[in-house]
Amino acid sequence: RAFFPRQVFIVFAALLAIVLCQNTEQDANKKDKRGIVELNNGYEDYYHGNDFHQHAHVTNHVTVTKKVAVPYPVAVEKQVPVAVKVPVPVHVEKQVPVVVEKKVPIYIEKKVPVHVDRPYPVPVKVPVKVPVYHKQVVEVAKPYPVTVEKPYPVYVKQPHYIQKTVETPVYVHESTAYGSPASYEHKSLWG
Repeated sequence: RAFFPRQVFIVFAALLAIVLCQNTEQDANKKDKRGIVELNNGYEDYYHGNDFHQHAHVTNHVTVTKKVAVPYPVAVEKQVPVAVKVPVPVHVEKQVPVVVEKKVPIYIEKKVPVHVDRPYPVPVKVPVKVPVYHKQVVEVAKPYPVTVEKPYPVYVKQPHYIQKTVETPVYVHESTAYGSPASYEHKSLWG
């Protein structure tokens, strides 16, 4: 089967894009080393002279290799106490009847609006007060003969005063030298 020019163009464009992407990744990873000139901003250090007065020390470097332990998972078995519920027989001395309350549904009637097609007149009896006039009869007193009795004398009892003298003994206290009563005399109130 022969390729059409459109399909050839698509395959060529895809290969070109892949090649260009690989070149940009290599350029991004490339790092240049810095030189001595970059450290001193292009100027040389002239203030350093020859270091003849310093002594050179030779140091020996020894590389020590040690094995580093790599952690790995270890299964540890632990005994964990678990509470197990065991039924224990309990002696009940006296059985008491227990009343279990049962919930009973109570139906509450609710008012439901009812649609009425057309309004219609409803006769309502309204009490009406009707004034009733009663004929009032007033009695008029007529003159009549009255017999009047003649006055007679009435005797009223008058109080009668009687004067009488009553003697009441009055005791007079006379003290002696020792403070005891000496004698009592009977005297009347009027002398």
